[in-house]
Amino acid sequence: MKNAGLLTIAMLALASFACVFAADFEPIPEAEKEMYTFDLERNFYPDEAEFEAEMETLSSDVAKLETLKGKVAASADNLYEAYYLSENVIPPWWKLWVYAYLRYATNTDDSGPLENIEKASGDLESRIQFVKTETQAIDEATLERYFSEKPELEGFAYAIEEARRYLPYTLSLPEEELLSTLSPYLGNWSEKLYQKLIDRTEFPDLVIDGDTFDIHLNYSVLINSNDRQVRKDAWKGYFGSMADHRDIYSFALIKGIDTRNKTSTVKGYRNFADAKFFGLHLEYDDVSDYFDEIADHAYLRKEYEKVRRARIMADMGYDSVCIWDRTVQKEDFDKPRFDIHAATDLIEDAMQVMGAEYQRELAYLLDPANRRLDIAGGEKRTSGMFATGYPGEPWQFFCMSYNGYLNEVSGLAHESGHAVHHKMQTNAGVRPIYADGPSYVTESVAMTNELLIMYHLYSREKGLARRAYYLEQFLENAMGLLVNNMFAHMEFKMYEGVENGSIQDADDLDSLAAEMTIPYSMYYGNHPEYKGLWSVIHHYYDVPMYNINYVVAQSLALVFFDKLLNEPGFVDKYESMLRSAFDKPAPQIVLERTGVDMMNPDILASGFAFIRDTTDELRDLYAQLGISLENAEYPDKKPGH
Repeated sequence: MKNAGLLTIAMLALASFACVFAADFEPIPEAEKEMYTFDLERNFYPDEAEFEAEMETLSSDVAKLETLKGKVAASADNLYEAYYLSENVIPPWWKLWVYAYLRYATNTDDSGPLENIEKASGDLESRIQFVKTETQAIDEATLERYFSEKPELEGFAYAIEEARRYLPYTLSLPEEELLSTLSPYLGNWSEKLYQKLIDRTEFPDLVIDGDTFDIHLNYSVLINSNDRQVRKDAWKGYFGSMADHRDIYSFALIKGIDTRNKTSTVKGYRNFADAKFFGLHLEYDDVSDYFDEIADHAYLRKEYEKVRRARIMADMGYDSVCIWDRTVQKEDFDKPRFDIHAATDLIEDAMQVMGAEYQRELAYLLDPANRRLDIAGGEKRTSGMFATGYPGEPWQFFCMSYNGYLNEVSGLAHESGHAVHHKMQTNAGVRPIYADGPSYVTESVAMTNELLIMYHLYSREKGLARRAYYLEQFLENAMGLLVNNMFAHMEFKMYEGVENGSIQDADDLDSLAAEMTIPYSMYYGNHPEYKGLWSVIHHYYDVPMYNINYVVAQSLALVFFDKLLNEPGFVDKYESMLRSAFDKPAPQIVLERTGVDMMNPDILASGFAFIRDTTDELRDLYAQLGISLENAEYPDKKPGH
């Protein structure tokens, strides 16, 4: 599952009921709401029986593959047949997963199909494990002869190479089969426990002008209110409610980390983070240094916050600015809201920089007639937003609820990037076995979309106040290089802390959160509730160690954004990357297709320079608005260096 991009606190829920403060604003016209829900019967299975039938067919297809057990390495024909049959089960397997998860996402009480496919997948993964193990047993001379005898094997060359790359971390076949069988029970429980805790956490209601707002379901609406007390109550209510069950949240997180660490060390990795980095073609020590390098520039966000604070104090007359004040605008400032039609037009306009194929596939996703958007909201829905799909078919987009705020439009643009990327792969004939790869590539595409949206609004706005607002939002996206590093680095330290025994309970997690986050913000240290940040980042529970993808992706997105706007012909290189199969290491794909060397330290340096230059641009706009920035200057270097 590809979840939403920047995990800022302003996007904790990205969700609420359709009720909003502006009575005349409809995020989705009432008469059209059904069009903005999934039609799973049309796009997946007409009924439950069809779902169950495909589950049986998948099992039968795996049984055909099992006839090769013990024989994969016997001949070139057998090796080819093993990978051919393995590839054929990918689309239906993914389709079953996606369908089951979308049912669960839109109604968390409807978990039966998801539980069925989870259990079935553990069994199926155990049954096909022999293909990798037997591939690893082939000696180099024999493998070379097989490729010579059967040229068709070349189509599976990278898949075979990847299977053999894992040899140092592969157990005996019986042990691998056992781990695969147990994987649904070892790996999925923490996500489900987290969701049940969210469902059972008693978030307070706020009554505003006679309307009642649940703080969890309506966080996005409430934190965007111009009423300071409402924002404060929403922020404190959210974190306070999460803290009520911090013992259970910490249990789910720590025990989940410990389980993943243990299963990873059994296979020969240092810990689960090491296993994830290996799968991404990244080295453990390199990633650790990468995190540290970005953390050394965390002060850039504090300096940006000083600039923003000066504007907030000038506009609002506040003596001080609190964490819940960061989204506030002047009382007479009409904060832009976009109904779904305006959002669609905006995204399509901003993507005019892309080619015709990209624009066509984007329009297909956003057309509600195709019923691939589910954003109308309701109870018993999972948090956040995501895009997901399976090889060969258009993807789906889910949002807990759409209210028309700019961060939600940005999220829609982000997830549209995932959907279009994978559809362009399909159009290019990318084989299912190479349809998925390291997510920092796909996330870089999604984050580039976010930057394009914000810059499109900023560059075309004539009004000075609104122009400054859009530049703030653009910079918030660019600042994701720092913010996402804060989340990813903290998660990395969690795995090391559980590994070495320094993290054992909620208090230990609080201490780590304070240590890892305070350098990034002038606000965090003033609000002790923020130590509970570890409990509100759902990625820690449902897609563990995914955040590294956001960090690498944001550094790439800043480069892609600049080149798309300023380098003639770069869009052709960029879209060539979107059509590419993951049939070689991801850093090599990015370099060959776009000319960008993601491992070059200049990439990070250019990102830091971009953030500083854009903050200077914001400072200039504030000066034009008559805002004093006397205490919002940059130091020459990081404080203390």
